[in-house]
Formats: sequence, C-alpha cells, structure tokens
Amino acid sequence: MSLEELRNERLKKLKRLRDAGVDPYPPGTRRTHAIGDALAAFDALSEQRTTVTLAGRVMAQRGHGGLTFLDLNDGSGTIQALIGADRIGQGPYDFFLSVIDVADFVEVTGTLLTTKRGERSIQTNAWGMLAKSVRPLPEKWHGLQDVEERYRQRALDLLFNPTVKDRFTRRFRIISSVRRFFEENGYHEVETPILQLIPGGATARPFKTHLNTLDLDLYLRVAPELYLKRLLVGGFERVFEIGRNFRNEGMDREHNPEFTMLEAYAAYQDHAWLMDLTEQLLVRLVTETFGSATFTYQGKTIHVRRPFRRLLFSDLVREASGLDYDRATLEELATRARQLGVTVEKTMTKAVLGDEIYKKTLRANMMDPVFVVGHPKELSPLAKQINPGDDAVARFQLIMGGFELTNGFSELNDPVDQLERMERQQELREKGNEEAQRIDIDYVQALEHGMPPAAGIGIGLDRLVALLTDSHSLRDILLFPTMKPRNND
Repeated sequence: MSLEELRNERLKKLKRLRDAGVDPYPPGTRRTHAIGDALAAFDALSEQRTTVTLAGRVMAQRGHGGLTFLDLNDGSGTIQALIGADRIGQGPYDFFLSVIDVADFVEVTGTLLTTKRGERSIQTNAWGMLAKSVRPLPEKWHGLQDVEERYRQRALDLLFNPTVKDRFTRRFRIISSVRRFFEENGYHEVETPILQLIPGGATARPFKTHLNTLDLDLYLRVAPELYLKRLLVGGFERVFEIGRNFRNEGMDREHNPEFTMLEAYAAYQDHAWLMDLTEQLLVRLVTETFGSATFTYQGKTIHVRRPFRRLLFSDLVREASGLDYDRATLEELATRARQLGVTVEKTMTKAVLGDEIYKKTLRANMMDPVFVVGHPKELSPLAKQINPGDDAVARFQLIMGGFELTNGFSELNDPVDQLERMERQQELREKGNEEAQRIDIDYVQALEHGMPPAAGIGIGLDRLVALLTDSHSLRDILLFPTMKPRNND
C-alpha cells in the first residue's frame, strides 16, 4: 500500500472509533505508573498482583490465535502487553483488532507477570485509546543515513534513535548544571528584551522586524549584554541570563542563526577573577559529565586541568601568519590572509584580519583549554583597556576542542570612552561593515549615572554541549536547527 492508502485506512479506523462512541483523543489517562517505574518495582507489584494502569505508544504488534502482544513505550521504558479475548471478551477483542495500529497511544490495565519466555509483561483486563495515529511510522527509519532528513523530522529521530534522545537529555543536564553553578556563586537569573530598538552587545548582523502597533522597526537581539549591564547600574551585583540570540549570518558546524547563550556579569570583579571562575565551571562540568578531567572529542583526547594556558592574541597571529602583528601593515596581513585561504573583504581592519588568520589556521587544533588574551581594542568595543593608552584590552576567549566557548572581559564603564568606541563602530558601519555595532545613547546615559567595575562573560551553550556530547555539528544538539526548505516543501 502507498502511504496515502495506509493513511486512509487509519482514517477509517478513526471513524470506526467515533461511530462506536469512543473518543480517540480523550483528555486524560488513568495511568498509575510510568513503565520505567513499573519495571523497577516489577517483582513486588507482580507478587502482590497489584492492578496497574500503564500508557504508551504501540511500537510493535504481534498476534497469536486469540491473543495479541503489544510493545508499549512511554519514554521511560518498554513493556509487553498481553491482550486476549478470554480477558476482555470476544466482542471487545474483535473491536480492538479492528482499530489498533502501531504508533497508536493506548492505556492498559491489569497485573504484571513474567511469560514462559521470561518476558516481563502486563496481563491486560481493560484497554483504552489515548491517541489514534493516522500516519504510519516509517519502516525504514532505522539506520537512516540521510542526516538532513533526520534533522527535518526530529520527532521521528528521537523516537527511533535512543542515542539521539540521550544526547538531548545530556544537553538539558549540562545547561541545568551551568545554571546551578551561577546561582551557587550568587548570581540572579534575569530576563531582558529579545525585541530591541538598537541591537548591541556583539559584532553581528541582526534580524529586523516591525511592530505594527507602534509602526516601529525592531531587531531581534544579537546579545543581552547592554541590558544586563544596565542592571549593574541599577544596583544588582551579579546577574545572568540564559536565552536565545539571533544573528543574521553564515551557517556552518559552529553557527546557527538562533542559538542559546549564557551571559553573566559580576560587579566589583575583573577579567582575571572571571577566568578563575570559568576554570572552576569547566572542570566541574567535565568531571560531572565524564567522571574525570579527561575526555575524548572526535577521537582526540582533551585534558581539563587548572590553570588553563594563556596565549597572547599577537603571538597566535605571528604563529599563524609568520608576521609580527604589532609591526605588520594592513596590506601585509591582507596578502598573507589570501595566501592562507581567508576571504578578505574591503571593510576588514588589521585586527579583524589577524583574528581571521588565527581562526583559519590554528583554532581547530587547539584541543586542551586555553585562554586567548590581549585582544586589540578594535575587536572589543565594550572591554576595558589593560592600561590607558594601550591597544590591548582586558579580555579573554576560552578555546577548547577547537571551539570558541566563551568571551569575557573587564567591562568598560567609562561613558566617554564608550561613546567614542561606539562612534568608531558607527564609522565602520557607514563604510559597509554590517556587523559593526551601533551607537546606543540610552546605554551610554546609563553608564553616565555610574556603573561599578565589573567582569562579564558570554558562554556559547550550544558549542559547549556539542563538545561534551562528542557532536560534530551544532545541528546534532539543536532540537530543531534552521534548515533550508526542500523543493517540495
């Protein structure tokens, strides 16, 4: 039968249920135990012949004479249900056979027993339909090699591939652990706007939208930074937010247009203190996940031991290009970048070229955790300079497993300096750099009221989860990654 023919057969069964006065989608269930809990207490429940009601999806159906065997799964476990005419009556049994299909959700009531073949089962005395499936599950999904199709139909991917579901369960636990860590260190979790008048806090191209009620153009946030630091001005000492950011830029194994970030800010601290806190967090996550400070990512061993190495930005550029970053001209860096396969755009500055060269040639092979420090001021319009007059700022990036996981710095709280840097960013925008940041006068005015010295960090949680679940691409750890529509969609 074709898919459409199978679907039509199931629709007939749906009508049969309704014609018999049976609600195929009842509002609730009488379930007494999750299947996993029933299996865990199986011996006691079966010995006492306790009546239980279990519910789940029919994953397999087999018949033998007047007896039908169903494999029920509710996400916590799978159990075999025995349904026979001798227990529920011939008429009800015939009706059951006429409406049941693999993929239906049902509930069964009865007692637990072990069959002669040693299979733990439930002897069913009554059953009920919970949700009639009108589209059959694909028979060839097991071992499906089309990764794109798995991403597009994540529900089926989770249903048929336990390893995929386990990966996302680990994602939830990792993010919960990160949240607990910051709460334990005195941070308050807050929420800031996703729709913003001026997108700021990161060098990125934003998505634009329009609010009809106020006839107002708005942007999806590229980062929550400028709002979180307003809270420091307002008297909160430590705040963090876990949420979605949106950047209208390229897609690859490390980038998705919408992604999950944590940003955290602590007043009266600096970037050196924050690097120490970051080390504590990473060691804790790795040991909680793997039971030790060593793990494997994509076949390569990573050792997470404190203190993490520190490497200067200028030294990395020199190693990658063979040029002295501090003395090299923009033209020399551009020429070398082209030789190394870096796409050079006319709006790129010396600092941007140096950053692209190092990322193109070195970052993918940096496995053990390392802090990259000493970034040029031009790359860090929101970070405080190490010394007045220096080009380098008090900033760090944590690289591990080839991923840039964090970006942190001592926060710039000089409103005059901040406005000048935003004006420089605006000049870059006017020259064609769509990712340059904009002038946010409201934020500058908040700084003019006074913001205490502070340290802030952004952590790419998607990349962190990919690393700790040995996933090659972010799409493996995003439940619903952004996908280009198929031709027939």
